[in-house]
Amino acid sequence: MVRETQLVFPIPVAGLERALTFYRDILGMQMVLERNLEGPEFEAVTAPPGAQSKLIRGLVAGNSIVQLFWHNWREPQEEKRTLMSFEVRDANLAHERLLSAGVPCQSAPVAFDNSYAFVIHDPDGHPIEIIQWTPDAEPYRVSIAQRGPNT
Repeated sequence: MVRETQLVFPIPVAGLERALTFYRDILGMQMVLERNLEGPEFEAVTAPPGAQSKLIRGLVAGNSIVQLFWHNWREPQEEKRTLMSFEVRDANLAHERLLSAGVPCQSAPVAFDNSYAFVIHDPDGHPIEIIQWTPDAEPYRVSIAQRGPNT
């Protein structure tokens, strides 16, 4: 079993600076890599002449990796959007802070099953669930002891 993997969310964006501002300033992303992708080798992989892309990679919510991709040769595709989910300790506090930062929330935190959750959207419309698990949320919650020493 692979133990030292990290979940990576590749996110196509229309405006890289706008997306970076959201993920860095609102969600607290710590940038770890910024790279321009262009030139003959890149064009050989992507096909269109003059293709350029920019990649920004960062950590969000501990060790979740978000990769923001901007391309001058294609548009983000709505049908490929996937719901991301970030766990918080206090959904009500997260909701208040997001509203104060000007981020529209789809609703206030809603209690269902064994959690409190609500959804926001990034500047490109990607849905992001903000969720707080209740203490009896087994098997959803994974304790540090269950994760093991290498996770």
